[in-house]
Amino acid sequence: MRAIRFAMAAALAVACVVPSVARATCGAESCPLVRSGMGADAGRFSFDLRFQEVTQDRFWNAGGESSLEETIADAEQHGEVELFTRTRSWVAEVRASLTDRLSAVATLPYLHREHRHWLRHTPAFNPMFVDVWKYQGLGDAMVLGHFAAVRGEGASLTLQAGVKLPTGRRHVPDEARDNFGFESTLEPAARPGTGSTDWLVGAIGSRALPWRRTLPLTASVLARLNTKGTDDYRVGNELQAGLASGWAAHERLTLLGQVNFAGHGKDVSAEASEASHSGMRALFVTPGLSVAVSHGLVVYGLYQARVWGHTDEATVVARDHVMVGTAYAFGH
Repeated sequence: MRAIRFAMAAALAVACVVPSVARATCGAESCPLVRSGMGADAGRFSFDLRFQEVTQDRFWNAGGESSLEETIADAEQHGEVELFTRTRSWVAEVRASLTDRLSAVATLPYLHREHRHWLRHTPAFNPMFVDVWKYQGLGDAMVLGHFAAVRGEGASLTLQAGVKLPTGRRHVPDEARDNFGFESTLEPAARPGTGSTDWLVGAIGSRALPWRRTLPLTASVLARLNTKGTDDYRVGNELQAGLASGWAAHERLTLLGQVNFAGHGKDVSAEASEASHSGMRALFVTPGLSVAVSHGLVVYGLYQARVWGHTDEATVVARDHVMVGTAYAFGH
């Protein structure tokens, strides 16, 4: 029983995931976490349900924190200035072991989002020119295959390939508005679904550590190559990488730790005048814990803190991300 619980904790430690200043960079951040099925390795099948919250309210430009006044000063007349994006999402994930070496993971999110941006009609902030959208809907589904290419004594290498499908809601009510004679639009990157079919490729490497009750050290990298979607808008290519491990403090309690990197290329709009998401890079430190409630059932929580970031243009970013969830594995 203890070995089963430790295996579940080890699986969870490698489990958690698998977005010019004259424009609003209206993308929405996600949680760049090492992903490997959310505790699924303890059984042939698993189901995971998690809640994530990301609040982008920190003004940022290049390599440091900025302010609303500085962002407005650099923006063009009547250009968009992003103010706030909050995303609360429920993510359902199913994993199945198809053969001894091959498994598949399918993920489907449901999002609640609030987004605000402001048009620079005046040199100082005036709330009259703020546009606010509140909406919800299914996000884009993702299917990711895992192939265990190398399985050795205390080490393994898994190759990943998959697709992100355009299942998400692509339009919301009143997405294009008139703001005192100028168009104000909620860009496709900020909507629940992008309308594009995107390709995923990555790898996960794991190696056992010599210390007692320490979980394996796991490194993960996952790239997403994006294509054109709604209104011929193309979200920038993405790269996520991470390093994760943990320590079994108790038979049922495991302390988790990760270091995570997220990179996002600049979005490309079909119209040069339309706002698009800025390119950005960020580094996060992610502590967490998992609790084995019963045989096959784990609950977990993680807190992700931004410790470094760089953006190509002025935008708003999140100080932190929060995720809680539960994973249930069954079958042999």
